[in-house]
Amino acid sequence: MKRIVSGIVTCVLLVLSAHGLSAQDQKFVVTVYGSLLMPLGQFAEQIGTTADLTRRLGFDYGEKVGLAKTGFGGGVEVSTKVHGNHVSWILSGKFLSSPTDVSGITSKFKHDFGDSLDVSFSNGSWTNIPIFTGFKFDYDLVEGISLYGTIQGGVNVTQQATRKAYVEQTVVEETNFKFMADFGFEAGVGVELLKRFNVGVRYLNLGSPRYEGTRKLNVTYFPTVPRREMSIDGDERPISMVIVVLGFQL
Repeated sequence: MKRIVSGIVTCVLLVLSAHGLSAQDQKFVVTVYGSLLMPLGQFAEQIGTTADLTRRLGFDYGEKVGLAKTGFGGGVEVSTKVHGNHVSWILSGKFLSSPTDVSGITSKFKHDFGDSLDVSFSNGSWTNIPIFTGFKFDYDLVEGISLYGTIQGGVNVTQQATRKAYVEQTVVEETNFKFMADFGFEAGVGVELLKRFNVGVRYLNLGSPRYEGTRKLNVTYFPTVPRREMSIDGDERPISMVIVVLGFQL
């Protein structure tokens, strides 16, 4: 992951340097924005068809499900004109956080345990930090109002939500994941008002990262586990979402 991020940073610095030498009359525009995040597809599913309670590996939520629900984020975007007045090169960074919905897995595993034990879950939030570059195309509709479209791609630094499972208020499973990197892209449309305000909708596909992490199980409730702490390697979870952005040009 360090090599990927280092490569992206190096490329960005080279582009900035080259652009500064060849187009010193152009200015950079900085836009900051907040965003509302709506997960899509398997990223938003509450439980998978293969979900099961395994005595050796703990609680299995099902293949590729994310349990993600509506979240929030923010970001910054730097742009500069590269072809006339209607095409811009852009570089953007976002921080996106998606809490998890545990209602589906709670219902499933309460049923599996029956009425004899109280089962509950306390999961964290997904973190995604896409660092993208690409182009923006705009069209002046009327004075003070313009439409735009963007297409970007790059690296997403991501961490899957932490997991905790309780039986009778005792922690029986605790899972933590490392930050990983994968490639992704986004496409969006929007409106700029008075060359200052920006409202838009963007679709992000952040790939299918294969997460690594560590899972700890309580041997009282999982007596057949080979060891109390085990490594997770290659837990694949696809990530896609739509975000609504509200930006302000500095």
